[in-house]
Amino acid sequence: MCARRSAAAAVALLALTLAGCRQAPPSPAPHHVRYRLDWAVEGAEGRGAAGWSVTTDLGYRVHVTRGYVTSYSMELVECPRQSPTPIARAGDVLRALAGEGTAFAGHSAGTPNPAAIRPMRIESLTSPAPAEVGDVLLQPQAYCQLHYLIARAGPDAVGFPGDVEMHDTSLHVEGTFRVPGGTTDMPFTVHTAVANGGLFDRATGAREPMRFDTGTSALQVTVRRRLARMFDGVDFATMTDRMVASQILKALIDHVEVEIVPVDEHA
Repeated sequence: MCARRSAAAAVALLALTLAGCRQAPPSPAPHHVRYRLDWAVEGAEGRGAAGWSVTTDLGYRVHVTRGYVTSYSMELVECPRQSPTPIARAGDVLRALAGEGTAFAGHSAGTPNPAAIRPMRIESLTSPAPAEVGDVLLQPQAYCQLHYLIARAGPDAVGFPGDVEMHDTSLHVEGTFRVPGGTTDMPFTVHTAVANGGLFDRATGAREPMRFDTGTSALQVTVRRRLARMFDGVDFATMTDRMVASQILKALIDHVEVEIVPVDEHA
Protein backbone atom coordinates (compact mmCIF):
# COMPACT_ATOMS: atom_id res chain seq x y z
CA MET A 1 0.00 0.00 0.00
CA CYS A 2 2.83 2.42 0.88
CA ALA A 3 4.57 1.70 -2.43
CA ARG A 4 1.40 2.51 -4.36
CA ARG A 5 1.01 5.80 -2.48
CA SER A 6 4.65 6.68 -3.14
CA ALA A 7 4.24 5.96 -6.85
CA ALA A 8 1.08 8.06 -7.05
CA ALA A 9 2.80 10.91 -5.25
CA ALA A 10 5.74 10.72 -7.63
CA VAL A 11 3.44 10.84 -10.65
CA ALA A 12 1.60 13.85 -9.20
CA LEU A 13 4.89 15.63 -8.48
CA LEU A 14 6.10 14.95 -12.03
CA ALA A 15 2.86 16.36 -13.48
CA LEU A 16 3.19 19.51 -11.40
CA THR A 17 6.82 19.90 -12.46
CA LEU A 18 5.96 19.54 -16.13
CA ALA A 19 3.06 21.99 -15.80
CA GLY A 20 5.38 24.52 -14.22
CA CYS A 21 7.80 24.17 -17.12
CA ARG A 22 5.19 24.99 -19.74
CA GLN A 23 5.75 28.37 -21.28
CA ALA A 24 3.08 31.05 -20.97
CA PRO A 25 1.43 32.05 -24.27
CA PRO A 26 3.20 34.97 -25.97
CA SER A 27 1.87 38.44 -25.25
CA PRO A 28 0.04 40.22 -28.11
CA ALA A 29 2.36 42.34 -30.20
CA PRO A 30 1.88 46.06 -30.92
CA HIS A 31 0.55 47.00 -34.35
CA HIS A 32 0.50 50.07 -36.57
CA VAL A 33 -2.55 52.26 -37.20
CA ARG A 34 -2.50 54.23 -40.44
CA TYR A 35 -4.72 57.28 -40.79
CA ARG A 36 -6.06 58.41 -44.13
CA LEU A 37 -8.25 61.29 -45.38
CA ASP A 38 -10.52 60.94 -48.38
CA TRP A 39 -13.40 62.59 -50.23
CA ALA A 40 -16.60 61.20 -51.71
CA VAL A 41 -17.20 63.38 -54.78
CA GLU A 42 -20.45 61.93 -56.11
CA GLY A 43 -23.00 64.69 -56.65
CA ALA A 44 -20.43 67.45 -57.10
CA GLU A 45 -21.09 68.37 -60.72
CA GLY A 46 -18.62 69.62 -63.33
CA ARG A 47 -15.52 69.25 -61.19
CA GLY A 48 -12.53 70.85 -62.84
CA ALA A 49 -10.40 73.98 -63.00
CA ALA A 50 -13.52 76.16 -62.80
CA GLY A 51 -14.73 74.48 -59.60
CA TRP A 52 -17.89 72.45 -59.14
CA SER A 53 -21.63 72.90 -58.52
CA VAL A 54 -24.34 71.32 -56.41
CA THR A 55 -28.02 71.76 -55.68
CA THR A 56 -28.42 71.70 -51.88
CA ASP A 57 -31.08 70.10 -49.76
CA LEU A 58 -32.71 73.55 -49.41
CA GLY A 59 -32.79 74.06 -53.17
CA TYR A 60 -29.89 76.51 -53.51
CA ARG A 61 -27.67 76.19 -56.55
CA VAL A 62 -24.11 76.64 -55.30
CA HIS A 63 -20.98 76.91 -57.42
CA VAL A 64 -17.62 76.65 -55.61
CA THR A 65 -14.69 78.38 -57.30
CA ARG A 66 -12.09 78.12 -54.52
CA GLY A 67 -11.90 76.54 -51.08
CA TYR A 68 -9.76 74.93 -48.40
CA VAL A 69 -10.41 73.10 -45.12
CA THR A 70 -7.99 72.22 -42.31
CA SER A 71 -8.15 68.68 -40.96
CA TYR A 72 -6.62 69.26 -37.54
CA SER A 73 -6.57 65.88 -35.78
CA MET A 74 -7.71 62.26 -35.85
CA GLU A 75 -7.60 59.68 -33.07
CA LEU A 76 -8.97 56.33 -32.09
CA VAL A 77 -10.54 56.40 -28.62
CA GLU A 78 -10.24 53.53 -26.15
CA CYS A 79 -13.23 51.42 -25.20
CA PRO A 80 -14.61 52.23 -21.74
CA ARG A 81 -12.72 50.35 -19.07
CA GLN A 82 -14.63 47.95 -16.84
CA SER A 83 -14.24 48.22 -13.09
CA PRO A 84 -11.43 45.83 -12.11
CA THR A 85 -12.24 42.79 -10.01
CA PRO A 86 -10.55 42.37 -6.61
CA ILE A 87 -8.23 39.76 -8.16
CA ALA A 88 -7.29 42.12 -11.00
CA ARG A 89 -6.63 44.94 -8.54
CA ALA A 90 -4.42 42.62 -6.48
CA GLY A 91 -2.53 41.70 -9.65
CA ASP A 92 -1.96 45.39 -10.43
CA VAL A 93 -0.55 45.91 -6.93
CA LEU A 94 1.82 42.96 -7.28
CA ARG A 95 3.02 44.14 -10.68
CA ALA A 96 3.58 47.63 -9.33
CA LEU A 97 5.61 46.24 -6.41
CA ALA A 98 7.65 44.23 -8.90
CA GLY A 99 8.43 47.38 -10.84
CA GLU A 100 6.15 46.65 -13.81
CA GLY A 101 4.01 49.38 -15.35
CA THR A 102 0.22 49.18 -15.23
CA ALA A 103 -0.55 51.26 -18.34
CA PHE A 104 0.55 48.67 -20.92
CA ALA A 105 -2.87 48.48 -22.57
CA GLY A 106 -3.48 52.16 -22.95
CA HIS A 107 -2.85 55.48 -21.30
CA SER A 108 -3.85 56.96 -17.98
CA ALA A 109 -6.35 59.76 -17.63
CA GLY A 110 -4.79 63.14 -18.29
CA THR A 111 -1.99 61.80 -20.47
CA PRO A 112 -1.81 62.25 -24.26
CA ASN A 113 -3.63 59.64 -26.31
CA PRO A 114 -0.93 57.58 -28.08
CA ALA A 115 -3.43 56.90 -30.89
CA ALA A 116 -3.81 60.61 -31.74
CA ILE A 117 -2.23 62.38 -34.68
CA ARG A 118 -2.29 66.05 -35.59
CA PRO A 119 -1.66 66.28 -39.30
CA MET A 120 -3.07 69.84 -39.53
CA ARG A 121 -3.43 69.20 -43.25
CA ILE A 122 -4.94 71.94 -45.41
CA GLU A 123 -7.00 70.29 -48.13
CA SER A 124 -8.29 71.78 -51.37
CA LEU A 125 -12.05 71.75 -51.86
CA THR A 126 -11.75 72.25 -55.62
CA SER A 127 -9.11 69.54 -56.14
CA PRO A 128 -10.05 67.02 -53.44
CA ALA A 129 -7.70 64.06 -53.19
CA PRO A 130 -7.03 61.17 -50.77
CA ALA A 131 -4.02 61.52 -48.49
CA GLU A 132 -2.10 59.32 -46.07
CA VAL A 133 -1.67 61.53 -43.03
CA GLY A 134 -0.17 59.55 -40.17
CA ASP A 135 1.06 56.26 -38.75
CA VAL A 136 1.32 55.29 -35.08
CA LEU A 137 2.52 52.10 -33.38
CA LEU A 138 0.12 51.12 -30.59
CA GLN A 139 0.32 48.59 -27.82
CA PRO A 140 -2.55 46.05 -27.69
CA GLN A 141 -5.71 47.96 -26.85
CA ALA A 142 -9.40 47.83 -27.76
CA TYR A 143 -10.77 50.95 -29.45
CA CYS A 144 -14.48 51.76 -29.75
CA GLN A 145 -14.62 55.31 -31.15
CA LEU A 146 -12.93 57.67 -33.58
CA HIS A 147 -12.62 61.44 -33.17
CA TYR A 148 -12.06 63.75 -36.15
CA LEU A 149 -11.57 67.50 -35.80
CA ILE A 150 -11.60 70.41 -38.24
CA ALA A 151 -9.86 73.43 -36.67
CA ARG A 152 -7.64 76.37 -37.54
CA ALA A 153 -4.24 75.74 -39.07
CA GLY A 154 -1.15 76.36 -36.95
CA PRO A 155 2.21 77.52 -38.32
CA ASP A 156 3.39 73.91 -38.82
CA ALA A 157 0.35 72.84 -40.85
CA VAL A 158 0.90 70.99 -44.11
CA GLY A 159 -0.33 72.27 -47.46
CA PHE A 160 -0.56 76.04 -47.13
CA PRO A 161 -1.89 77.35 -50.47
CA GLY A 162 -0.35 80.28 -52.30
CA ASP A 163 -3.61 82.01 -53.18
CA VAL A 164 -5.42 82.23 -49.80
CA GLU A 165 -4.18 83.08 -46.30
CA MET A 166 -4.97 79.97 -44.26
CA HIS A 167 -2.97 80.69 -41.09
CA ASP A 168 -5.32 80.38 -38.08
CA THR A 169 -8.11 79.35 -40.46
CA SER A 170 -10.25 76.21 -40.44
CA LEU A 171 -12.31 76.87 -43.57
CA HIS A 172 -12.20 79.13 -46.62
CA VAL A 173 -14.69 78.72 -49.43
CA GLU A 174 -15.93 81.12 -52.09
CA GLY A 175 -18.18 81.04 -55.12
CA THR A 176 -21.76 81.92 -56.00
CA PHE A 177 -25.22 80.86 -54.90
CA ARG A 178 -28.65 81.13 -56.51
CA VAL A 179 -31.78 81.09 -54.36
CA PRO A 180 -34.38 78.41 -55.11
CA GLY A 181 -36.32 79.45 -58.21
CA GLY A 182 -34.02 82.43 -58.80
CA THR A 183 -32.07 83.42 -61.91
CA THR A 184 -29.29 85.56 -60.41
CA ASP A 185 -26.00 84.22 -59.05
CA MET A 186 -24.83 85.99 -55.90
CA PRO A 187 -21.18 85.87 -54.74
CA PHE A 188 -20.25 84.56 -51.29
CA THR A 189 -17.04 84.12 -49.29
CA VAL A 190 -16.67 82.14 -46.07
CA HIS A 191 -13.48 82.56 -44.05
CA THR A 192 -13.46 81.30 -40.46
CA ALA A 193 -11.41 79.94 -37.55
CA VAL A 194 -14.43 78.16 -36.06
CA ALA A 195 -13.81 74.50 -35.21
CA ASN A 196 -16.06 71.47 -35.37
CA GLY A 197 -15.47 67.80 -34.72
CA GLY A 198 -17.26 64.52 -34.31
CA LEU A 199 -16.98 61.38 -32.19
CA PHE A 200 -17.98 58.30 -34.17
CA ASP A 201 -18.77 54.92 -32.61
CA ARG A 202 -19.82 53.02 -35.72
CA ALA A 203 -18.01 52.48 -39.01
CA THR A 204 -20.09 53.39 -42.05
CA GLY A 205 -22.34 50.51 -43.07
CA ALA A 206 -21.49 48.41 -40.01
CA ARG A 207 -24.29 46.75 -38.08
CA GLU A 208 -22.42 46.57 -34.82
CA PRO A 209 -20.74 49.32 -32.79
CA MET A 210 -17.07 49.87 -33.46
CA ARG A 211 -14.53 47.67 -31.69
CA PHE A 212 -11.01 47.07 -32.98
CA ASP A 213 -7.99 45.67 -31.13
CA THR A 214 -4.47 46.79 -31.97
CA GLY A 215 -3.17 43.57 -30.40
CA THR A 216 -4.81 41.60 -33.20
CA SER A 217 -3.75 43.34 -36.42
CA ALA A 218 -2.65 46.59 -38.01
CA LEU A 219 -5.48 48.95 -38.99
CA GLN A 220 -6.16 51.50 -41.68
CA VAL A 221 -8.51 54.27 -40.56
CA THR A 222 -10.13 56.38 -43.27
CA VAL A 223 -12.18 59.52 -42.68
CA ARG A 224 -14.16 60.31 -45.82
CA ARG A 225 -16.07 63.58 -46.27
CA ARG A 226 -18.96 64.05 -48.72
CA LEU A 227 -18.17 67.04 -50.91
CA ALA A 228 -21.69 67.52 -52.28
CA ARG A 229 -23.27 67.58 -48.79
CA MET A 230 -21.17 70.37 -47.30
CA PHE A 231 -23.85 73.01 -47.95
CA ASP A 232 -26.71 71.00 -46.43
CA GLY A 233 -28.78 73.21 -44.16
CA VAL A 234 -27.13 76.43 -45.36
CA ASP A 235 -29.71 79.18 -45.96
CA PHE A 236 -27.70 81.95 -47.59
CA ALA A 237 -30.70 84.30 -47.67
CA THR A 238 -31.34 84.30 -43.92
CA MET A 239 -28.11 83.24 -42.19
CA THR A 240 -25.28 85.52 -41.11
CA ASP A 241 -21.78 84.83 -42.42
CA ARG A 242 -20.84 83.20 -39.12
CA MET A 243 -23.93 81.00 -39.19
CA VAL A 244 -23.14 79.93 -42.74
CA ALA A 245 -19.58 79.01 -41.75
CA SER A 246 -20.75 77.04 -38.72
CA GLN A 247 -23.38 75.20 -40.76
CA ILE A 248 -20.89 74.21 -43.48
CA LEU A 249 -18.56 72.75 -40.83
CA LYS A 250 -21.48 70.98 -39.18
CA ALA A 251 -22.56 69.48 -42.52
CA LEU A 252 -19.03 68.28 -43.23
CA ILE A 253 -18.90 66.50 -39.86
CA ASP A 254 -22.48 65.19 -40.02
CA HIS A 255 -21.77 63.39 -43.29
CA VAL A 256 -18.39 61.90 -42.40
CA GLU A 257 -17.97 58.27 -43.39
CA VAL A 258 -15.63 56.17 -41.24
CA GLU A 259 -13.87 53.12 -42.61
CA ILE A 260 -11.60 50.94 -40.45
CA VAL A 261 -10.11 47.78 -41.91
CA PRO A 262 -7.39 45.33 -40.79
CA VAL A 263 -4.34 45.48 -43.05
CA ASP A 264 -1.10 43.59 -43.55
CA GLU A 265 1.47 45.02 -41.15
CA HIS A 266 4.16 44.90 -43.81
CA ALA A 267 2.15 45.96 -46.87
